[in-house]
Amino acid sequence: IKDKIEYLKENLKGNNISFSWNNENVSILEAVIARGDRRVGKAIYEAFKLGCKFDGWNERFDYKKWEKAFNKSNVNPEFYAQRERNLNERLPWEFIDIGVTRAFFEREYKNALDEKTTPNCRQSCSGCGVVSFGGGVCFEQN
Repeated sequence: IKDKIEYLKENLKGNNISFSWNNENVSILEAVIARGDRRVGKAIYEAFKLGCKFDGWNERFDYKKWEKAFNKSNVNPEFYAQRERNLNERLPWEFIDIGVTRAFFEREYKNALDEKTTPNCRQSCSGCGVVSFGGGVCFEQN
């Protein structure tokens, strides 16, 4: 992550470009929590018991405590933060139905790899599936 931040700092230049970033350990922690499953929940609880509270404030963030929590709960942060996911893999949050389909997420993932953008919903419906909840511009157009 540190190398990626340095690369972006060196290569994102221009009058209309601004770039800000988090501490690399904060980024790793965010990735672990965002991509984690129930095992990560145990690490979060362990971190809490070690005093990790208000970690969004730089002066309160102590990655060493998080490392202890990961070790104590047998969670490898790199497994969650940095590994490539297989498209056939069941995702830990899939049981939550927000209306957006898995097919849409897979399409978006492939578009990201191909450096393609998806039009804003106000421009045209991209078929994400949220219309099933009766909201959004797609619903108004139907």
